[in-house]
Amino acid sequence: MLLCIKIALRYLFSPNKGSFSSFASWLAIGGLSIGITALLLTASIINGFHTTISQKLASLEGYGRIQHILGKTLDLNNTTLDSLYQSYPNKLYPYIRGICMARSKTLADGMIVEGVDILPMEIDKNQALIKPGTIVIGETLAQQLSVKKGDQLFLQVFASKNNNYAYRRIKAVSINKIYKSGLQEYDKSLVFINLNDARKLFEYGEDQITGLIINDKNIYNQISRLDYPFHTENWKDRHSMLFKWIKLQQWPAYIMFGLIALVGIVNIIAAIVMIIIEKSGQIGILIAQGTNTNKLKAIFMIQGGFIGLISAFIGGGLSIIIIWIQLKFEILSIPSEIYFMDHIPLSFHLPIFGLILLVTFICCMIASWWPTKALANFNPSKILNYE
Repeated sequence: MLLCIKIALRYLFSPNKGSFSSFASWLAIGGLSIGITALLLTASIINGFHTTISQKLASLEGYGRIQHILGKTLDLNNTTLDSLYQSYPNKLYPYIRGICMARSKTLADGMIVEGVDILPMEIDKNQALIKPGTIVIGETLAQQLSVKKGDQLFLQVFASKNNNYAYRRIKAVSINKIYKSGLQEYDKSLVFINLNDARKLFEYGEDQITGLIINDKNIYNQISRLDYPFHTENWKDRHSMLFKWIKLQQWPAYIMFGLIALVGIVNIIAAIVMIIIEKSGQIGILIAQGTNTNKLKAIFMIQGGFIGLISAFIGGGLSIIIIWIQLKFEILSIPSEIYFMDHIPLSFHLPIFGLILLVTFICCMIASWWPTKALANFNPSKILNYE
């Protein structure tokens, strides 16, 4: 076997100047490296989108929420809710959610207001308390309203009383923090205020809430099934269409860049054929010396394996470098209005990388085996006479 490896390497990287087989080998390595890089980056982008959005949504919205199935308000004094609230301290948080208009001088915009006691982890890692009379808004919304930290906003809620006339409630709040989640839809529309401020703004009773935020994945799995009228929903359910869209996009991308890798594998077949033709005289000598066909096939399959390994090393290395550069500097940007974030998220996922490289190597071995079938028909006497 060691001799087969030495011969395979000698054939693969022929020392003869102007050797076309050596050029074909490097061409196959280059083409396959590009295909592997494209496939690995495609997998990284798809996994990056899924991972980044999942982490941000779970941090912003919690792992799940308990609400009324008809969208009505809930009472904290309810036996079921009170039991859950007492059983999981610091894991369940009440919230009040509503829609209002924010005005700053001459500018105004609509927004979703969420009243909570503590900030989501995506906005503040320490989950600091929200002080009464303050508001936390997204960077995009701050730009639209031309405001900065410390400025004052006026929240307006329009409502009707006894179905007779409309009136509005106004609350002045000071901007305590401007966050940037990277999810455009949240940065331009979702704001956070103190729970009691939200209760007054939307005229909720003292113990009335919109629902409970579940801040622990394990707890959500334990209480995900509650009796009517309670309804539990996790962040994946709330954004199911988004994740279906991500899943739908992955297969065309894999197919497209898989075809590029296929071209590289075809180049391997061509390279092995070129080597067999160019080295036919040496192959004839080996056959005349008693080398059996299986050993000859092993020589060329080892060549294909080396082409696959070198291509995997180059393609994998390039992919890791590109991923590192993008994660550190965020060079590749995308329109946030379409993709929910302002840069391409890349994620290194070892099992996916390993699977792509393993499949590529197996395909290289199969591709290099295919041309060796012609070795069974080699006649050393004719070849040597021709030489």
